[in-house]
Amino acid sequence: MNILLDTNILLYYVRINDDDKFRRFINPDLSIIYVFIVSFAEAKSIAFQNNWGKAKLDKLNYLIQNFEVIDVNDLLADIYVQIDAYSQRRNAHFETYPFDNPRNMGKNDLWIAATATLLNLTLITTDNDFDHLHQQFHEVRKIDLNNLRQVLDLPTAI
Repeated sequence: MNILLDTNILLYYVRINDDDKFRRFINPDLSIIYVFIVSFAEAKSIAFQNNWGKAKLDKLNYLIQNFEVIDVNDLLADIYVQIDAYSQRRNAHFETYPFDNPRNMGKNDLWIAATATLLNLTLITTDNDFDHLHQQFHEVRKIDLNNLRQVLDLPTAI
């Protein structure tokens, strides 16, 4: 199945030196890698706010040029609404929920989740923000940062 990278994966990718090892780790099946334009904008905002240098900015731009970029369109809106309502336990299409309390998702995360759902992509992330959506809307594969650090021989803090 093709994959969609969460913003945190993009940010991590920019910080590492071994692109090939990283790609093999997050994409062992050599699937098509997609990036949602909202993730790119979020990463660029973080870069701007933290005064990234030219090398990091160039690497971020390289990612966008070498992965398939998905833009926002009106087809995403209905799925966004469904996922937001589901996360708040207020979606009329569901009688039961596998979680007891509402899951407040950031607006960018809702757009990212809607994109993964619409295009039937596996969402690759390092955080727990999408756990409650796994197999309800799309596949979620969490990357364990400790495993990634071991594979890439990276220090504990990057």
